[in-house]
Amino acid sequence: MRLAAPAVVALAALLAGCGPGEPPASRLTLADCRLTGGETPARCGTYEVFEDRDAGQGRKIGIQVAVLAAKRRSTEPDPIVVLAGGPGQGAIALAPQVAPLFARLAETRDIVLIDQRGTGGSNPLACEGEEGETMQSVFEDAMPEKLVRDCLERLGGDPRHYATPTAMADLDEVLGALGYAKVNLWGGSYGTRAALEFLRRFPGRVRTVTLDGVAPAGMKLPLSFVADGEAAFEKLLAECEREEGCGRAYPQLRAQARALRERLAAQPARVEIADPVTGEGLGVKVTQNVLLSGIFRPLYSPELSSLLPYAIDRAAVGDFNALLAQNLEFSGELAENLAVGMHLSVVCSEDVPHIGAADLAKATRAFFGRALVDDFLRACAIWPRAQLPADYAEPVKSDLPVLILSGGIDPATPPRHGDRVAATLSRSRHFVAPNLSHGVSSHGCAPRLIESFVNAGSADSLDGSCLARLPRPLFLLPAGSRP
Repeated sequence: MRLAAPAVVALAALLAGCGPGEPPASRLTLADCRLTGGETPARCGTYEVFEDRDAGQGRKIGIQVAVLAAKRRSTEPDPIVVLAGGPGQGAIALAPQVAPLFARLAETRDIVLIDQRGTGGSNPLACEGEEGETMQSVFEDAMPEKLVRDCLERLGGDPRHYATPTAMADLDEVLGALGYAKVNLWGGSYGTRAALEFLRRFPGRVRTVTLDGVAPAGMKLPLSFVADGEAAFEKLLAECEREEGCGRAYPQLRAQARALRERLAAQPARVEIADPVTGEGLGVKVTQNVLLSGIFRPLYSPELSSLLPYAIDRAAVGDFNALLAQNLEFSGELAENLAVGMHLSVVCSEDVPHIGAADLAKATRAFFGRALVDDFLRACAIWPRAQLPADYAEPVKSDLPVLILSGGIDPATPPRHGDRVAATLSRSRHFVAPNLSHGVSSHGCAPRLIESFVNAGSADSLDGSCLARLPRPLFLLPAGSRP
């Protein structure tokens, strides 16, 4: 991996002395623009980098940049830099979500959104035909071999150059071109992995790091979903049993879920649902995998997971409408901003190669099984892999300030991953919101915690106990059953 060019290093040294109110010098020209359908005013531009950074020659790709300028004239020199999840999400499309989240910080700090290479407007590795999915494919976590091969043939880039370390070298170069000497990183989900890798490689540019839902290198996606998803589902079942109304309405929920899985494995059910666009009836084959996806996906959201006991109970008597409706809600939001080719480029290089026979044997015995894992094993046998630095999977060590947030019922990035990362970050604090799932930053007191952390440049005095007071939504009960 190449370090920042000498000109960028020199510029960073000059800017280190800039104080509040002194605008940073920029080598990247930005122009007025509006994001997300003209709703968010910003300054946008494109910065070119070599696709093959190690070679330093050949094809170049454009990295899309959007800066939401600080609202006050007297500003702080260190912006908030947003690192999106997925992997495969573009950061710029997240402007409607992050602008309210950082509203108070945005008074005096720029918000910087940079589409990571392979996402958004930065040479997206989007597979042809992603928008033409059949209704059946929407309900299945599946990646057929033909789809993967077709995607690879039409891809507008070399997947070997889209792994996280390469993208973070882009980020450092772009931030230097924008004139920022120090930045405050915020990463969500996969964005936490990117933030940690940036912290490892470019600590001199980092002031603070906020990690929301930690997905460190070495977590073995999608294998980790098997154990973490089952743990989240068990918590939901236990909470339903403890809540009087839910326990009374669904006394056999655990047994129903397992029996339903076994029944659909032996004999899939054929049902008809209404097309959400046309309203026409469409046939769907509910397989074991459709059921498991229908249970796993809502676990990302406390609001959706509160409907799961009702949905499972109805499915047990042959009514799959509630379960399938939740799938549509989740998959529709996810597909809007995800480049599947970029997703594969990261997971096939950084995670799947570390999945061994013992891992697969353990997954086979789990409730969610190994179908999704096997799907990625097949896909990644085709997909080209990047060469990673020798220390890439090792824990990141740092004495810079880090705030870690985790949702206690998260099926993808639960607190155990945050604990592991915190162990080698000497100035980190890890706060858990027990009743939240995937994504804590926008809930309750979390925005104020982040604001206090960034403004102080330290997590030492933070009190995260307010997160424990955030309630879990009440479970949906059959009509007339709640007192």
